[in-house]
Amino acid sequence: MKQTLIILSASALILQSCASTNTPSSRGGGGTTTTVTQSNPEAPKESYLYKGKQVEKNISTIGIPFEITMADVERQINATVKDLVFEDNSMEDNNYDNFMCKVYKRENIVVTTQNEAFTFNVPLKVWAKVGYKVMGMNIPPQELNFELNVKFGSKFSIAPNWEANVQSFPIGYDWVKKPVVRLAGFDISVAGLVEKALNSKQDAILKALDDAVRKNVEIKKYIVQAWNTAMQPYLLSEKYRTWLKVTPTELQMTPLTTVNNKVKATIGIKAITETVTGAKPMVTPVVTVPDLKLVTSIPDDFQVGIIAEIPLSEAAKLTADTLIGQNFSFKDGKYNVQVTDIDIYGDGDKMVIKSGLKGNINGKIYYKGIPAYDPVKRTVFLDNFDYDLKTKNFLVGAANWLFQGVFTKNMKEALTFNIGGQIDDMKKQMQANLNKPVSKGVNLNGNVADLAPDKVYLTPNSIICVINAKGKLDIKIDGL
Repeated sequence: MKQTLIILSASALILQSCASTNTPSSRGGGGTTTTVTQSNPEAPKESYLYKGKQVEKNISTIGIPFEITMADVERQINATVKDLVFEDNSMEDNNYDNFMCKVYKRENIVVTTQNEAFTFNVPLKVWAKVGYKVMGMNIPPQELNFELNVKFGSKFSIAPNWEANVQSFPIGYDWVKKPVVRLAGFDISVAGLVEKALNSKQDAILKALDDAVRKNVEIKKYIVQAWNTAMQPYLLSEKYRTWLKVTPTELQMTPLTTVNNKVKATIGIKAITETVTGAKPMVTPVVTVPDLKLVTSIPDDFQVGIIAEIPLSEAAKLTADTLIGQNFSFKDGKYNVQVTDIDIYGDGDKMVIKSGLKGNINGKIYYKGIPAYDPVKRTVFLDNFDYDLKTKNFLVGAANWLFQGVFTKNMKEALTFNIGGQIDDMKKQMQANLNKPVSKGVNLNGNVADLAPDKVYLTPNSIICVINAKGKLDIKIDGL
């Protein structure tokens, strides 16, 4: 039994000597003996939640404002409405109305706007064959030629399937050349009789005009053009090889309004906006688009992630430049250590700092912290910064004096990285690239109004900080 106790005591002494070695050294002019501790705790294993930069996705609305001048409407209407507007080739239809006619466009139609509607002044010439009674006498059918200006209003809207919806209503006539018949050597006006006959045909004439407009005003092809234009990747930063990729998901439009003889509205493309780094993303043009959703207004909620990047090698170098060679004293100079090297890597969502020391501790220690962004100081720092658990357990038993003093504080401060300049640079480049022509007839008009922190994460090569940029983005397409 006594022999066993001697063996156990000897084993304990051997184990203790493995943990520390006593070497004589002079402190403050006196000969004191301090402990030099060999530090080699188990290192945290290297791992990463993200293997590379993530595609940053947001839901945004991109506005495509458009306006139509009345000159444009007139060109479109006059190109649509051909010379022959309407014809009735039977004297016997409509309960034997004894009336037939052909209505021609005499001159170009003039269009104005009033009270959210179009007003059309349509110059017409009419050939008519009419049978009627004058002063009790049956007059054989006669051919008449006369001219008038027909005025009508039209409410124009766009259906969910992008077809033009036109609803016209009559306003009145202005006679230019009244219809007359020759009877017993006298010209007798039959304007009232002809007007009555024309009134009976009025709905049919307006329907013919509406159908011509509806058939020939192709809105959908312009919307497909706008959709494909919005899908094009836009370069946000050449320096950082960052692209804005837009994937439309929904189409919205505000009601048509009339201002200063113009029709205005805004198309809103609701889309997934992605920040992509590297080569220009590939896109496939579409040939059709979703149905239209009418809304009262288009929100200004364009969002895109600004990606700031700190390479781990650069972070380690910056930290090393600050700390390597620095001496730290503890307990009034009784213990001293000097930083000899710094390395940085990831362990899941945490960053590991491997620090080499010499002095009263020779070897390695490990810190951990979660990368975070400070929007006030515009820095990346390590939250919950502390010794790795296995390093802490080792130091508690062998060198708990290292917990005192400013060593941990200085280490944390050295691991704080200012990225304000990089963010300003990205914002400046983004602002410039969101306000320029991107192709013939297509111009971007963007404004970044607000920057908000999103997330910070580690990859095998970098610390990635994502700042969410919010603002407004419009695409102006000539001819839309």
